[in-house]
Amino acid sequence: MNSDPSHHTQDFPDSDGETDVCYSLEVIAELAGVNTQTVIQYQERGFLRPCFRDDGDSAVFDIECLRQLRRIEHLRTTCGVNDAGLALVLNLLHEVECLRQERRQMLRFP
Repeated sequence: MNSDPSHHTQDFPDSDGETDVCYSLEVIAELAGVNTQTVIQYQERGFLRPCFRDDGDSAVFDIECLRQLRRIEHLRTTCGVNDAGLALVLNLLHEVECLRQERRQMLRFP
């Protein structure tokens, strides 16, 4: 079994037009298989940030938030990572992604 959450891409849109989808708290929780309180706790701990708040001040999430939520759940359930470890891993994954983007830019514009 592959424990890498990045290999679970079949759940996500492929075209740029589909990446503008927004999810409510209830919907993102259901898609990730967690309860809404779990999503709220991840927000409070700084692990998950909504893309904006709607007129009723409710959090609205995008596809990147859904990916992050699934990544967090994978790290917690499969790998047994605690909050301190989760913060470290998420920061490192973010840094790796930034470096990848930088490298792609360098390859495009030598």
